[in-house]
Amino acid sequence: MKLAEELFLKYTLIEGALIPYGFRKKGGTYYYDQLIHNGEFQLQVIVNGNKLDAKLIELVFDDEYTLINAETTGSFVNSLRDECRTVLIDIRDKCFKEEFFVSPQANRVAALIKSKYGVSAEILKFGSASNGLFRNPVTRKWIGMIMYNKRRNIAGDSDEKVECLNLNFKDEAVLFEREGVYHPYKKKNKNWIVIILDDTLSDADIMELVEVSYKHSCLASRS
Repeated sequence: MKLAEELFLKYTLIEGALIPYGFRKKGGTYYYDQLIHNGEFQLQVIVNGNKLDAKLIELVFDDEYTLINAETTGSFVNSLRDECRTVLIDIRDKCFKEEFFVSPQANRVAALIKSKYGVSAEILKFGSASNGLFRNPVTRKWIGMIMYNKRRNIAGDSDEKVECLNLNFKDEAVLFEREGVYHPYKKKNKNWIVIILDDTLSDADIMELVEVSYKHSCLASRS
């Protein structure tokens, strides 16, 4: 369900919270059902790992009500959407925690940068997306930035939205032979590299590159 994707975009599951809430477990998957709209519809919520999905069933037909995902703006569909949103937000508030970034690796790398350099991400809002800028605490120059972008703008292969880490890396030529390392979106930024945070590169490998970018940020004020 599109609504569920939007509401849970930057949230991760709180371990052990689903069963007390009322979910039932089958195998490694959790299920929760809630009747809405005077019992005419059933909202089915499925959690597998850290991924939540939902679908709305019209009980009289025993079939999924797909209009809930359409751009339809009629009062009936809007009413159903509001009821679904109320249930999903309650689950989110009680069983999930908000993260700054979307991808697990982005959140891990941000935590590693904070632990090693004492630097937290500065929140930069662009529309509905949150980007995180890391500055050298002394020079205030950029160490790097985690940005939300389409893969097509970086790797040229799909419209999937991903988080990527931009780093200052002047001797970058050989790096582009490594899987997961790309040229910057704006080609004129020739002294920067881009890493898609999808676990193609390990956290340790990424932090080695962050260290190079950090050293550049230390020297920047003298250049």
